[in-house]
Amino acid sequence: MQYLKNIIIALTILLGLITFAQSETSWIKKKDKTETVKKVEKEKTSSWIKKKEVKENKKKFNEKNKNISKDVKSWITKKSKDKYISFENLPLNSEFYFIAKNEDTGESIYGYINSKKDKFFEYSNFYKNSEGFGFINDGKTICKIGSEINAVVKNKIYGEVHVNCGKLRFNGDFAQSQGEGSGTLKSKKGEVIRFDFYKDLNQASISFAKQNKLIARAHASPNVSNKGLNLKPKGKYYALLIGNSNYINWESLKSPKNDVKEIGKVLESQYNFEVMTIIDGTEKDIMKGFKKLSKMTTPDDYVLVYYSGHGDNVTLGNISKSYWIPVDGSKESGLGDWISTDEISNYVLEQIPNHHIVVMSDSCYFAMTTKGNQDLNDKTNLSYEKLLKRRAMLVIQSGSNEPVEDSVDNKHSVFGKSFIRSLKDNNGVIRMRDIISEIELSHAGMRQQPIWDRLKGWGDTGGDFLFIAKK
Repeated sequence: MQYLKNIIIALTILLGLITFAQSETSWIKKKDKTETVKKVEKEKTSSWIKKKEVKENKKKFNEKNKNISKDVKSWITKKSKDKYISFENLPLNSEFYFIAKNEDTGESIYGYINSKKDKFFEYSNFYKNSEGFGFINDGKTICKIGSEINAVVKNKIYGEVHVNCGKLRFNGDFAQSQGEGSGTLKSKKGEVIRFDFYKDLNQASISFAKQNKLIARAHASPNVSNKGLNLKPKGKYYALLIGNSNYINWESLKSPKNDVKEIGKVLESQYNFEVMTIIDGTEKDIMKGFKKLSKMTTPDDYVLVYYSGHGDNVTLGNISKSYWIPVDGSKESGLGDWISTDEISNYVLEQIPNHHIVVMSDSCYFAMTTKGNQDLNDKTNLSYEKLLKRRAMLVIQSGSNEPVEDSVDNKHSVFGKSFIRSLKDNNGVIRMRDIISEIELSHAGMRQQPIWDRLKGWGDTGGDFLFIAKK
């Protein structure tokens, strides 16, 4: 009897195992099928997104190409027998030299352009059009380049560029300030070319050498390290980042806290910055941050102050003052809970004894003024080491007396996104003036236009703020 019971129990267990195995096999098959379906759907979605991007790129290219001027079109389509030139043989008397890179193929492009001296852009002393040649580093491809100014804001120039490399054509925008500039081009397929241009061939040589890991041409300073390996700042790098998003009396903003968190993360991971971040700061929080910064820094240090949030401007008679608005700031001025540029100047320019300082303000109606009338020569320096040694006092603002956009991608502002991209893309040394050019370009065609200035009255001697990536 017991023997029979044991057989029944064994059969029961065996049938249970068979059922479980069948169930397990069925579940695995269903899982595999589900994952296969998900993979197919993902590939379909990815393919759809890619097709959409190609379509949008083609549309944008064609729209810009429709608006090309007769002068530019005539130049880039004109047939002529042109000779391929290596970088070492570029003409020495050209007005501008440019260095570019195709981000999709990795190809380098270099060349030169000169103003077409037949007409000025309206109400300015800048020539409207420029013509030149570009050379892809494949040893054979020659490109014709034509550019045209679209807008002049003070001494800053904005325009568009059209490039004809035979089968491949690009167009896009550029921004120029103080003899240097940068831009971004796209082809119909969406290939991206980023370029920088310089009046100085030596500076172009440094850029070309850095991009292609070569020895810089001609008279470039022998002390320049293209990767920043030999650059040794005397002091430390500090950053005070303020991002105000959740306001009590003002409309809340999406981008400020996202911008400063991402900037702080990049400065700590890719650079040797000691970062202080204030999210949703009250007036007390922000002023405590400045006070702490003033106690930490020495005359040899490099300090970045970045503010993102609401700002306002108040005019009484002939006196106009700009303010940062803390998260607990009143809606009306005059109650003493806004932070004026006078207070910012007091800490930034008097109580923080640093060697280099940059104030970046991504806020509405903000215009930081300077005192003094010191006439200092602001020549372009060829050596990064000279830029490190010379005192630099810079203010960069996302706009002037105008509203500033909050978020362009539901996360970052245009100003913040451009700054973050420049920091992330650098794996050697990048100058603040190069970052400014990128920021200016990112705002091309927008209502707001970034402005920047050297605070010469506070001791700026033509230096620059260099962001040196970790080795």
